[in-house]
Amino acid sequence: MSTRPMKIQQLLELLQAELLTGSADGQIHGCYVGDLLSDVLASAKPDVLWITIQVHRNVVSVASMKDISAVLITRGRKQDPQTLAEAEGAGVTVLSTPLSAYEAAGRLWEVGLR
Repeated sequence: MSTRPMKIQQLLELLQAELLTGSADGQIHGCYVGDLLSDVLASAKPDVLWITIQVHRNVVSVASMKDISAVLITRGRKQDPQTLAEAEGAGVTVLSTPLSAYEAAGRLWEVGLR
């Protein structure tokens, strides 16, 4: 986990990301990278940024169940409008970046997010 939280607003700039749902005022306290939902359920901590390429509705359910601060979808992918509406209703912040998961995680590591 990071010793210093990072505002989602900072993520938007650092990762060339777009806010799809939620608020840029939230904070993250770490990062988790993974596409296998069972792994995220078993291992992700609350209040982290989850980096994934998955865009289906189960991402919203997992993020909500694990109290994940925000989901970052990589490679410019975006969830469909219905899934984004579900995310908004569940209070799940969703971001999209053109970067790969590797590039996004690397940038976060460089600025001290652990």
